[in-house]
Amino acid sequence: MIGQGIAIASRAGRDLGVTSFLHGNSGLATIVLFSLLTQLGDVWFLFLLSGLLYVSGETLPGLQIDRRRGLFVLALLLVYVGLGGVLKGIFLFPRPPGATEPPTFAALPAALDGLFTSLTTATGPGFPSGHAIGTTMVWGGLALVFEISSFRRRLAVVSAVVGVVCTARLVLGVHYLVDVLVGATLGTIALGLLYALSEEGQFPGRVLLVAVGVGLVGLVHGATFDSVSAIGGAVGGAVAWFGVADHVPAHPSKIEEAGASFAVVLAAGLVFGAAYTIEPGSVVTFVVTGLAVATAVGAPLLGGKLV
Repeated sequence: MIGQGIAIASRAGRDLGVTSFLHGNSGLATIVLFSLLTQLGDVWFLFLLSGLLYVSGETLPGLQIDRRRGLFVLALLLVYVGLGGVLKGIFLFPRPPGATEPPTFAALPAALDGLFTSLTTATGPGFPSGHAIGTTMVWGGLALVFEISSFRRRLAVVSAVVGVVCTARLVLGVHYLVDVLVGATLGTIALGLLYALSEEGQFPGRVLLVAVGVGLVGLVHGATFDSVSAIGGAVGGAVAWFGVADHVPAHPSKIEEAGASFAVVLAAGLVFGAAYTIEPGSVVTFVVTGLAVATAVGAPLLGGKLV
């Protein structure tokens, strides 16, 4: 009864009518559109995005980024995974009613039911929004390490992406407005602290160690999938980085090397994403996510050997 009362109180304090208005007045086409847009802040997409930056560096047109700063962005992802899991485990505030129920789509082939449900629903605690935290941290990290255009324009792009992802969470009916506002605020604070700690991204190993620490806090609070995957990925990434940091060139020597390296990251990303889809037991989760992130961190060396 006490737990139920807390859940009702937390929902009343976060329900400002925005989610019910947006979700209730959105047709199927709008729901489908925003279910795709929300992937801009999903773990699998952020993993591939930061991995591409890490292995490619200067080979992408207009970018002048060494791999240390690219890895800084990838490390931000690992901190986000752990941080979101810890905070949700502490507050345990519920999502809006119906967040686990996909909209009716009669024309959808039965084979796509699982994918459609995954794109349009969410489970577990809802406060703060993990998508808001992750989008702010990773896309914000990109704005800090990119040197193309002006910082004001990069900030405008990041703000637009964060706004789209946060709006998508409301349109889909899986978060309240307070969830995404607090998530974006926490993501901004965490990004600023980690950017300073890493001396503007030049020492990504420090961020990886923070990710390990956040993962440990999550494990102490409870061995959830998020906490185990966070510490597994952080440990794998940290061990790999401190093992290969002195051997990873600051920039790829040619485009073929960057392409081969990204192929390695893509393979690691598929494994990482599969773990998030299946959510295996704790031991398997720790090992799989650790190996996936370690492989991504070592991708520049592996890509060079492949070439």
